[in-house]
Amino acid sequence: MKFPKPPWDEATIRRFFTESPNQLFYSELLGFRFIELNCEEMWFEAGWEPDARVSSPTGAVQGGMVTAMLDDVMSLAAITVAGFDGVVPTLEMKTSFISPVWPGPLKSKGQVIKKGKQFFFTEGWLWDAEDRLLAKASATCFHKPHSEVKRIKEERGL
Repeated sequence: MKFPKPPWDEATIRRFFTESPNQLFYSELLGFRFIELNCEEMWFEAGWEPDARVSSPTGAVQGGMVTAMLDDVMSLAAITVAGFDGVVPTLEMKTSFISPVWPGPLKSKGQVIKKGKQFFFTEGWLWDAEDRLLAKASATCFHKPHSEVKRIKEERGL
């Protein structure tokens, strides 16, 4: 799929995640898979399938990797609401680990709780295959539109 000019509508975002084979390395490592999204309700769902490569010596998925999955799905909810126009870096995040996360199929949901002009307040949840809540998080993201990202990259010679 050719990368269209933002902002994207919900159908374009869905097509990007179902037709595009390109994933960021960490998403591929964690077994990312798109499930569903809803721009109007401001949520994004993703599946994951982490394996032993991202596990601690106990065999459970390392906490930083769990946090990465939640950060990703919350950021995807925010950038989806922004029509994939730019980036939404996380400014702060809190993760609560409820139960150990074992390698295998997982699902997650990121939700924009409040959208301001530039800031997004998000929450995320991670469940196992039996729908047991394993971890949850909340975060604040800052939206930088594509035009601003382009300007910054040009200033830095990137």
